[in-house]
Amino acid sequence: MPRAFFEKHVRPNYEEWMAQPLAERLAKNAVADANNMAARVYHHWENVDRAKVHGANHEGQYRDALVAKECEDFGLVRDVADAYKHVVLDRPSRRVTRTVQTAPGATGWGQGRWGEGVFGGGPQLVVTLDDGSKRPLTAIMGNVMKMWEGLLSGWGL
Repeated sequence: MPRAFFEKHVRPNYEEWMAQPLAERLAKNAVADANNMAARVYHHWENVDRAKVHGANHEGQYRDALVAKECEDFGLVRDVADAYKHVVLDRPSRRVTRTVQTAPGATGWGQGRWGEGVFGGGPQLVVTLDDGSKRPLTAIMGNVMKMWEGLLSGWGL
């Protein structure tokens, strides 16, 4: 059941990491489980109500649909999780290629999106996208956590 996995793994890993946002090991665990949640959801609904997974015929198609229809930042979570796992990515739709693109750093004035990250650009885990733009991992994960909460609640799970 997706809700059980979310409550047992995704949320606790996220909350533990948020208590220590510079802890890379905790961030890796949180990102991996937020990404793995897509598999749990897809396999829960694939033979019950395919509309809940945007009509996807396989897990990868569902992940693409999540990015397009639910939360663009899920694509970054997928990239960061896959980069942690594989070190270098070659998937054409990726926006992050290497594991080293997620690292402690800071964002200065004009870097990143308005209102994201540590006020004043203090230390945080930063994802540097292939296009050179930067995003705080906390903001990306916050958006993905909201997506999962909304979907689970909307499904009554």
